[in-house]
Amino acid sequence: MDKKKAEANAQLLEVLNKTLELEYSLIIHYPHIAEAVRDPETKQLTQSLGAASIGHFDTVSGAIKKLGGVPRWSFEPFPQKLELKRIFQIQLGKEQMALKLHLQIAAMTADPSLREKFNKLSKEEELHIQTVEKILTHIG
Repeated sequence: MDKKKAEANAQLLEVLNKTLELEYSLIIHYPHIAEAVRDPETKQLTQSLGAASIGHFDTVSGAIKKLGGVPRWSFEPFPQKLELKRIFQIQLGKEQMALKLHLQIAAMTADPSLREKFNKLSKEEELHIQTVEKILTHIG
């Protein structure tokens, strides 16, 4: 691999690992959030967001491995002392950041199959954003 391709690959792997850490925090936090939700519809929506994040995590992790990288992840602790509305506002920001990162990855990769996967994830993130906005409206 020439130097230019190696640099591009390293930059792409960095963005992928940033995305992986974000998806992991979504996986970790959504079950805790769902426990705090009393409304059955909102609880179900929250659980579905967590389940979808597992699929996103798998896709991102697979892309990292395909490009020869090593997946890394960490997460911040769950925000225990915040009101539910504020927690969902934070989650909305994470979903918006995930959308931005997925679009960035799709634009950065030269691999058509990865571009397709990340464009698909971007569309899913748009739905996640709508879902969190719906939850925020519902919980007022």
